[in-house]
Amino acid sequence: MYKPDHFQLYEVFPEWFFNANFVKYGDSLWAQFDERLLKTMDNIRNRYGTMIGNDWKWGGQNHNRGWRATDCPIGALLSQHKLGNAQDLKPVHTTAEAIRQDIIRDPFCPDFAYITCIEMNVSWLHISVQNHNKKHLGIKLVYPK
Repeated sequence: MYKPDHFQLYEVFPEWFFNANFVKYGDSLWAQFDERLLKTMDNIRNRYGTMIGNDWKWGGQNHNRGWRATDCPIGALLSQHKLGNAQDLKPVHTTAEAIRQDIIRDPFCPDFAYITCIEMNVSWLHISVQNHNKKHLGIKLVYPK
């Protein structure tokens, strides 16, 4: 099981879920995520500096940037967040758009190798390792409605 170097469980789970499950399951909760996503999160953090996931632990309003329960009303019914395949990150030292453009320019760079989908025109960086044939179809670009 992969455990990220730069992220904690409270940054990828909503407060209610973390509080209800961390004591019982601890680090085994990382198994709810695709290992490729977690490695990519670390790669992006190493390359671009600090990234903020959920910030509820510090009094912030973000509870759903990582894993989401199947009944979570945020996002699509079949959101990759609900499958442990997606994460939203807020860069501190650059912009989400700058990172998106780097991913689009060089999608097979080792730091981005597992990314198959990104969301466009949003202030955060949405990355997904969902099942998509990047080799033949390129990075899947999703636009908010």
